[in-house]
Amino acid sequence: MRIDRRDFLKLAAAAGLTVAGPSLASRTAHASGPYAGPFWVTIHASGGWDPTLLCDPKGRVSEDDEQPINSYFNDQIGTAGAFRFAPVDGHADFFERHRERLLVLNGIDMGTNSHDTGTRAMWSGGTANEMPALAAIVAATRTQTPPLAFLTNGGYERTAQLVAPTRIPNVDAIQEIAYPHRLSGGDPDSSLFTDTTQARIAAARLARLERQTERATLPRHRAALSTLYTARASENELVALSDYLPSELDSTNNPLRRQAQVAVAGFKAGLTVSANLVIGGFDTHGNHDSSHTPRMQMVLQGVDFLLEEAERQGIADQIVLIVGSDFARTPWYNEGNGKDHWSVTSMMMMGPGIRGGRVIGATNERQEPIGVDPSTLATAAGGVTLTPGIVHGALRRLAEVDSHPSVAPFGVEETPLNLLA
Repeated sequence: MRIDRRDFLKLAAAAGLTVAGPSLASRTAHASGPYAGPFWVTIHASGGWDPTLLCDPKGRVSEDDEQPINSYFNDQIGTAGAFRFAPVDGHADFFERHRERLLVLNGIDMGTNSHDTGTRAMWSGGTANEMPALAAIVAATRTQTPPLAFLTNGGYERTAQLVAPTRIPNVDAIQEIAYPHRLSGGDPDSSLFTDTTQARIAAARLARLERQTERATLPRHRAALSTLYTARASENELVALSDYLPSELDSTNNPLRRQAQVAVAGFKAGLTVSANLVIGGFDTHGNHDSSHTPRMQMVLQGVDFLLEEAERQGIADQIVLIVGSDFARTPWYNEGNGKDHWSVTSMMMMGPGIRGGRVIGATNERQEPIGVDPSTLATAAGGVTLTPGIVHGALRRLAEVDSHPSVAPFGVEETPLNLLA
């Protein structure tokens, strides 16, 4: 019994795991050693979250409010340092815990109520179809590009072919793929070959692939062989990833927790630069409060879990974390006690290079954007309205990719603001 090339790729496809690399450059870059950070994490609240239930709270004035923005009252809104937050269980603890390092951006005008366009703008800074995600740009432009540079769980994952995405929706299959010569991936005693024999097989396979690549002349043949080469070489990378995963993966109903465990394992192993984490359930056109509130709580719990896992692995000080959504929800309820699409939203972020303890931007009582003074960033009538392009311009400067030649075709429309420092 053995798993050959075809069986390996079938198993990868069945597990939903894609590992592909476009060029020899991405393979040789890893030879200089594991990537040591910083590590970028984007958390996408899919469907359009409601910032008024989080970091841009708006309460009702009285029982007589005929069109309330929320069911809670203004005097229930909590505060922690510079932050105001909605009266939702867990929010007070979260904002108090992170008040020194958290940055909140309110009043971001997405310019759209479309899920696809809003998601693209939130994570790329633009609306053009070919715009690559920030996480993909960062992964592609590191001097050292590790083999699993961009991990993604969905959301906006377009790469413009700058870097190969690695999708891992089925975490339980990692060990089976990482150890193809075991009867059971999690059982080291079930190996079909000795370590020496396995090493000889791997060396022979890669040598054959190198010879085939040298003989290939058609671009599509070379591309196919490059993908195969990376799939072969990635067995060892998946072993390293598997080694840093906890012995027991999270089994709660919060998908962010298990995604965080895989991402942090990839970071710790030096295999990963950036990761997309995704949680859905925010498109609450009906029964908004009862459906939306627990999803908001899960987002903050996922952030805490990610940071705790990074702390356990000793890399918490290298995590750049950005949380956002397609857009927001209307500042009123519809006939089904739901809320519909609204273009003005918020983002939260923290990490090295991001000065925390601040709120930039604001909205009025009907959740319309209020601009900021471009010099002081203080709220100012007639000031600059925050947009995805402005935010991503600042993030690209933080990541030091704004002048990278491969990013030049994918510029963002912005008024340069010093949002992060």
